[in-house]
Amino acid sequence: MKAHFKSLFFIIICLYLFSACITESKKGLSIPPVPEVSEKARRDAAIAFLTEAIDASPSNSDNHYKRSLLYLENENFKEALEDIENAISIRPNVGNYFQAKAQILKASGQTQLALESASKAEVLNTESPELYTLLGDLYQQLNQFPKAQAYLRKALQLSPNNGETYFYQGEIAAKMADTSMALGLYQQTLGLKPSFLPAYLKLIQVHTNLREYDLALLYCGEALKYHPKSANLFFQKGNTYQRAWKLDSAVLFYGKAIKLDTNLIQASFNSGQIYFKTRAYRLAMPFFGRTLKHDPKYPDAKFYMAQCLEYTGEYDKAEEMYNQMIAENPQDYKALGGIARAQRKQIYGEYIPNLDLKYDTTAFPKFEMPKRSSSVDTDTLKPLLPKGIKN
Repeated sequence: MKAHFKSLFFIIICLYLFSACITESKKGLSIPPVPEVSEKARRDAAIAFLTEAIDASPSNSDNHYKRSLLYLENENFKEALEDIENAISIRPNVGNYFQAKAQILKASGQTQLALESASKAEVLNTESPELYTLLGDLYQQLNQFPKAQAYLRKALQLSPNNGETYFYQGEIAAKMADTSMALGLYQQTLGLKPSFLPAYLKLIQVHTNLREYDLALLYCGEALKYHPKSANLFFQKGNTYQRAWKLDSAVLFYGKAIKLDTNLIQASFNSGQIYFKTRAYRLAMPFFGRTLKHDPKYPDAKFYMAQCLEYTGEYDKAEEMYNQMIAENPQDYKALGGIARAQRKQIYGEYIPNLDLKYDTTAFPKFEMPKRSSSVDTDTLKPLLPKGIKN
C-alpha cells in the first residue's frame, strides 16, 4: 500500500512540475536557448577582452602574444605582427613568440623573414612538431627539399599522426613531379585531419588538371561540408566546371566565390572570359571592369575590356583603352592592331564598303599546258641505263 502511495505521489509531483514549466514558458519567463555565435564573433570578443587587459597592464607579454594569434586567425596580419613584436620586445628570449612571428610572416607571404624567425625559435630550444613542420614548409617553399624533408621527418618522429606534416611532404612530391606520391600523401592528410582545407584544394586542382572532373567535384562536395563559406572552394569548383566545358555552372560558382570574397579577382576575370568567348560582350564587361578596379595591371584584362568596347560599337572608348596599353608597352602589337581597327571602324563602320566587287580576269594571261614536240620520234627513244651497267 505504501509503495502504491509513493508512486502516486511521485506522478503527481512530476505532473505539477511539467505544468509549471509550460506556464512559465508561455509567460516568457523560461531560460531562452543560447544563440549560435560564429567563430569570428568569439575571436572578436576575445580580442576585446585582451585589449582591455593590455590597456590595464601593457607590460604583460603573454596578452600581446595571445592577441596576435587571434589577429592571425582573423587574417589581420599587420595588427598581429605589431602585437608579436611588442611581446618580443618585452621578453626577447621566448621561442614561442618567434614561432608565432614566423607563422604571421608566412601567412603574409614573407617566406624568407618567416624562416629567420622560425630558426631563432629553434635556437631558443623550442622543440615541437608544429615548429619542425613549419620549418619544413618554409624550406619547401624556398625549394630547399633536403632540408625540408629532414625537418618533416623530425616532426613525424615527435608526432606521427600530424596530418599537416604529410601534406607538406605531398607538396615536395608534387614539385618533384611525383603526382601519384603527392596524391597519396594528400589523401593521408585528410585521413588524419578530415577538415584540412589546403589538402582539398590541392586534390581538386590535381584531379582537374588530370581531367578527372568527377573526382575533383567529389572532393569539392566533401570540402564544402566542412567549409561552406570558403570562396576558394567555390572558385575551384567553378574552374573545374569551366575545364569540363560546363560554362553555365562555372559562372554560377564563380559568382558565389565573388559574393564571399570580392577581392577574388581571378573569379571575375574567368567569368568575363566565359562571356567573351560566347560573344556575350555586354555581360563580360562588368566582370573585366571589376577586375581592373581591383588590379589595373591584371594580365590581359585591359585588352579583353577594349575588345568588348570595340565589338559593342564604342570605338572611341576602345581606342582610348588601346592607347593606354600602348603607353604601358609601346611594343604591344595587339594594342596597335586594336587602334587601327577602332580608327577604321569609326570611319567606315563595322564593314569596309566595296569589298564585294567582281574583278574582270579575262585580260590576265592564261595558263597553258606544255605540249610535246611532234618532231621527236618516240619510237627511237631508249631508256637511260643505270651507271655501271653496260650492254
